[in-house]
Amino acid sequence: MTEQNVPLLQVENLTKSYPAEEGGFFAGLLGGSGERIPALNGISFTLNEGETLGLIGESGSGKSALARIIAGQEKPDKGKVFFRGKQITGMGDSEIKSLSPHLRYLPEDALTGLTNDPKNRVDRLLFDLAEKYPPQGGGSVRDAGMRLLKRVGLNEDYLTRFPNQLSGGERQRLALARALLLRPRLIVADEPVSNLDLTTRTSMLNLMKQIGREAKIAFIFISHDPSMVRFFAGEGRIAILFAGRLMEELPAREVFNLATHPYTKTLLEVNSAPSPLPGGALDPEMAFTEMERVDANALPLETLESELSADGNIAASAQLAAANRQGCPFFRWCPERFERCPEVTPQLLTVTKRLEAGQYLPLPPEEIEPTHRAACLRYIDQ
Repeated sequence: MTEQNVPLLQVENLTKSYPAEEGGFFAGLLGGSGERIPALNGISFTLNEGETLGLIGESGSGKSALARIIAGQEKPDKGKVFFRGKQITGMGDSEIKSLSPHLRYLPEDALTGLTNDPKNRVDRLLFDLAEKYPPQGGGSVRDAGMRLLKRVGLNEDYLTRFPNQLSGGERQRLALARALLLRPRLIVADEPVSNLDLTTRTSMLNLMKQIGREAKIAFIFISHDPSMVRFFAGEGRIAILFAGRLMEELPAREVFNLATHPYTKTLLEVNSAPSPLPGGALDPEMAFTEMERVDANALPLETLESELSADGNIAASAQLAAANRQGCPFFRWCPERFERCPEVTPQLLTVTKRLEAGQYLPLPPEEIEPTHRAACLRYIDQ
């Protein structure tokens, strides 16, 4: 493969788990210390220059673990990540830092917890970065920084403040300005506008899209909100993550029309809920009860939804049980499950079938969308 044909980003079979702390909540669920909590289970995809991939995942689905590994913040247990043909997962800290101008990580809690050290003042955070990695096209570093600061809605009055003197939304704006200032090749944005009100959120997303188009920046945009991801991804792709696995991948513009996987369809139907399916935080007092019910396959979808409205997210035990078992991780809640679902782990393959009048029928060749893939035995040839 020639250099110009190498994908900007290539993710190969990523697996990641975390140790259960001795005596902790998950240690109890897993039967004691020494066990590991699964986060990612065989994630693979590619991303080209200037392309946008929207990643929808509920809390606990593994989306933040995936973001940190791609950004070089963590190492996977297995698998590889290549950025511009170079293997990130094999790099040391100094090599990872050398990628900083080209690969930017924008987490939800960016700049949170920084002290009032002079190096952390807003002007230093912005201008020192620009001086270290001068913006393309030359010109004044300060002018470039101020232009972008104003574009994200912050003025000169903020330059002498520290991050702990900013609201959560203001910190997100500053982090966004720092990420965009260097015009990188890829920005991994994990819930980057979650602390902004709806009007400001829309303007920030439009700004990210505009500068992305101008500078041909690729994005991995991560959120639990399908509508927001659809809005940002535009002509790009969307992937759905559940229990550490990719369940479906399809053109963003068609996510509400072509969604095939039962999990994706359910997620879209109950999009108004904060976390409608397993993946959020669990009250520890409910943990053992819920784990037993999930294992017994006695937690149907309608029960899960009704309990959610009263008790909040039920996710941790269900997520853990789903990730640790053979078969489709969603089959316990799936309204379309059948006898093979607990036995066969579906691969992410091209969708070749559709549901029509209660039957799963082959798609005509001209209706098969090559970029539409799902991990569901009902809709693929496996």
